[in-house]
Amino acid sequence: MARTPARRTRSYSPLTATLRTPLARYGFTALALLALTTAQTGPFLITTALAAYAWRNPTSRRPRRRR
Repeated sequence: MARTPARRTRSYSPLTATLRTPLARYGFTALALLALTTAQTGPFLITTALAAYAWRNPTSRRPRRRR
């Protein structure tokens, strides 16, 4: 059976694998809050974007169903 766009496998990326860890989630969130309290606009925006990306992606994937 040919692969349709919905069935394509995702390629592995070390960056996204790193951002899926709980340490990245809480670490970037803490850094964003620290940058906010010290009134640093640039680092706040960057760490907020990274924290949002880390929280949006799941930490683990479901195992693939075998037929």
